[in-house]
Amino acid sequence: MLDGVTLTGRYRLDEKLGAGAMGEVWKGFDLRLNREIAVKIFPHHLATDPRRVARFRTEAKLCGQLQHPGIVVVHDADEDNGRLFFVMELLEGKDLSKVMIEPSNGLPIERVITIGAHLAEALSAAHAKKVIHRDIKPANIMLLPGDRPKICDFGIARVADTGRATVQAGTPAYAAPEQTDGAPDERSDLYSLGCVLYEMATGDRPFHGNIWQLLLQHAEKTPNPPHRIRHDIPSELEELILQLLAKKPEERPQSAAEVTDRLRAMRLSAPKPAAKKVDRLPPEHLLRSSGPGRRQTNADDAMAKAINQVLDKARIDAKVTGYTRTPQLTRFEIRLGPTTPEAAVFALATEVRTAVHNSESRLVLMKRSTSPLPDVVAIGVEVPHRAPDPLSLGDILREAPNDDSLLAGLGRARDETPAFLKLDESPHFLIGGSGGSFDPVPSIVASLAMRHHPKHLRLVITGRENPFADLPHSVDQAKGDPLTWALAEVEGRYADLAARSCRTTEQFNREVREARKPPPIGALGDTELAHPDVVVVIDELTDLGDDEAITELAREGRAVGVHVIARTSADPERVLSGRLKGYFPARLALPVATAQGSLSILDRKGAESLRLGNGLFLAGWHGVPHEVRLATISDEEIAAIVSHWRG
Repeated sequence: MLDGVTLTGRYRLDEKLGAGAMGEVWKGFDLRLNREIAVKIFPHHLATDPRRVARFRTEAKLCGQLQHPGIVVVHDADEDNGRLFFVMELLEGKDLSKVMIEPSNGLPIERVITIGAHLAEALSAAHAKKVIHRDIKPANIMLLPGDRPKICDFGIARVADTGRATVQAGTPAYAAPEQTDGAPDERSDLYSLGCVLYEMATGDRPFHGNIWQLLLQHAEKTPNPPHRIRHDIPSELEELILQLLAKKPEERPQSAAEVTDRLRAMRLSAPKPAAKKVDRLPPEHLLRSSGPGRRQTNADDAMAKAINQVLDKARIDAKVTGYTRTPQLTRFEIRLGPTTPEAAVFALATEVRTAVHNSESRLVLMKRSTSPLPDVVAIGVEVPHRAPDPLSLGDILREAPNDDSLLAGLGRARDETPAFLKLDESPHFLIGGSGGSFDPVPSIVASLAMRHHPKHLRLVITGRENPFADLPHSVDQAKGDPLTWALAEVEGRYADLAARSCRTTEQFNREVREARKPPPIGALGDTELAHPDVVVVIDELTDLGDDEAITELAREGRAVGVHVIARTSADPERVLSGRLKGYFPARLALPVATAQGSLSILDRKGAESLRLGNGLFLAGWHGVPHEVRLATISDEEIAAIVSHWRG
C-alpha cells in the first residue's frame, strides 16, 4: 500500500482513486505548493517492459505540452526509487460515463451540444500539436461544474506522422474502423467523438457486443439513426453525429475545429427558454472573502530554525526572535547581540538563501525592532512566498463606492488600498504580459456584472472560452464576428447622434427619454436608455489580428459609450504598436521576460521584475504605474453571478 508515501520528498499520496492498464491514480498533496494534486504511478510489474515504460513517459510528455482548458494539466514528471510517476491537476467532478447513467434517454440536447463543442475544441488543440488521443470515451472525460469537460488519460496517445501504431488502440465500443489497422489519424478521434455524442444524445451506444462483434459492426454496420431512439433530437445534430460515424475517414468532418464551429452554431440558434426577469443586482455574498491571513505555518517555523542554524554555525551572537507573514512574503527578525556588527549577518546572505531554499530572499536592516528595549538592532530576512496568499475580488468590491460608475476591482496596492479600473475616467484598458492563473479579465467582467443591470451595460467578449456567455448583458448579435458588430454599433450611434443633433450618447438618451420617442431600430436599449454603455473585451489581440479595426474602435468608441478592454499574453514588442497604445490611457503590465517588454506595455521598465500574482497598474495618462497584488475570482463565483442574472 502506498498510503502516506511521499514521492521525491514532495508529493504525498493520500487516497487511491483508480487503476488501469498503465498505472494507478492517487489523490495526493504537493507539500511545496500546499495544494491537492493527482498522481499517476507506473505499475512495478510492468517495469521490465521497455515499450510500456516508453508509453508512460510519452503520456506525461504529450499531455504536458497540451496547455488547454479542456485537457488535464500535467505539472511534473519524475522518478522515485525506480518508481515512475507524473503529477496532474486534481479534477473535482464526475467522469462522463457516470453522468450519463442518471438520465435514461440521454442528456438534455443543450448539454449535449455544449459538452460536445468543448470536447471538439480540446481535440482541436491536441490535433494542432499533432497529438492523437486514440481512446476518446466517456470514462476518459471528466465533467467539471458548468458542463466543462476535461479530456484525460493520454496513455495510448501518439504523435501523428510517426509511422504506424504499434499498440492496439482504443476501446472497441468507441474505436474508429481504421484503428484496428494501426493507421489512425486525427479523424479517428472524431469518430470516437461521434460515438460519445451518440451516447450523450440517445442514452445508448452505437453498437453492442463482444470485442470481435464490435470491431465488425464499426467496420461494416450503420448505427440506428438517433431520431429513432429520441424524437426531439435536432436534425442538424443527428446529421453531424452520423457524419462523424462515417466508415471512411475522408467522409467525416475533416477537423475538430469544423465540428466545434458546427456545434456552436447549433447552440446559438437553439431557442432558449424565457428567463425570469431579474431587476436587482447580485448580492455581495456571492463573492467570497479572502479570510484572515495565516499567522504561521510549519514551513515558516522550519525556515526560522534553518536561519538560526546558519547563525550558530558562523558563531554569531544573533538569533531569529520571530516572524511576520504578509500575503506575499514572510519577514523573519534576526535580533543582534550588543557587540555583533550588522555586516557579520549581511555577509551570510548567500548561506541564508540556501537555508530557506529561496534565491529571491533578501536581508534588510529593520527600522525598528519588535523588542521593548531601546536601541536594539535587528535585521529582517524577507522570504517571498512561492505563491501569494489569494486575494478575493469580493473584498475589493466591498470597498468600492456605492454608485453607478463603470468601475472594476483589480487588487490592492502595496499600502493595502484597493485598486480600481475606472472606465468613466479612462475609457479603454490595455493588459499585457502573462499572469498565469492570475487573470484580471474575469475579475473585471465579474465586477461590471455585479454592479450593473443589463439595461445599463452590455458586454461583448471575444474568445471561445467565455464563462460569462449566458449573462443577459451579452450582446447576442455580436456572436460570431464581435469586432465587426462593435464597429457597426459605433457607426450607428454616430448616425443617431447626428440625426438628433446631439453631441454625446448621454444627451441622446435624455432626449429619447424626455420626448417619449421610441429608440432607433436596432438600438440595444429601450426608451429609458436607448444606448447603454458597451464594454468590448478582446480576450487575446493576436487572435483577431486586425490592429486597424481595434484602433478604430478605440478611437471612435469613447465618445459614444463603447469601451475596449484588450489583452495580449504574446510578446508585447511584437503585438503592441505605438499607434494602438495611443488610445489606451489605462494599462496593466503583468510579468514579462524583458525590460523591453515592459517598455512596450507601459513605456516604462519594471514589469520584468514582477512576481506572479502582481501587476504594474497605470490608471491614466497623468498617473505613475504602481504595483498591485491582483484579486482573483473562482469559477464557482462566476457561475453564481451568471445564475443570479438568469433568474
